Amino acid sequence: MIVLKLILKIALLPAVAVVTVLQWFGAFIIGFSSIVFHILSGLFLLTAVLSYLMGLSAGAEAMKMIATGFIVFMIPVIGEGIVAAIATLNAGMRHFIRS
Repeated sequence: MIVLKLILKIALLPAVAVVTVLQWFGAFIIGFSSIVFHILSGLFLLTAVLSYLMGLSAGAEAMKMIATGFIVFMIPVIGEGIVAAIATLNAGMRHFIRS
């Protein structure tokens, strides 16, 4: 059993390296894309509110733009959840290798 566990630990070393690089890459991409998506969602909200207040769109159209802005705002949040799951997997594999 000890030999099998040692073999599994050695086999997991490259997987830990790949998952670590994937985690770093994901965090980097999420960092930059969140800036773009938050600006874009703010523009959706601003356009919806101003067009409704100036009478250029109906309430339903403004709500559609607000909903679209919210969806665009949530895309980086979902990405952060995926990166957090990858980080949890990485921590679990590292803990197994150290045990």
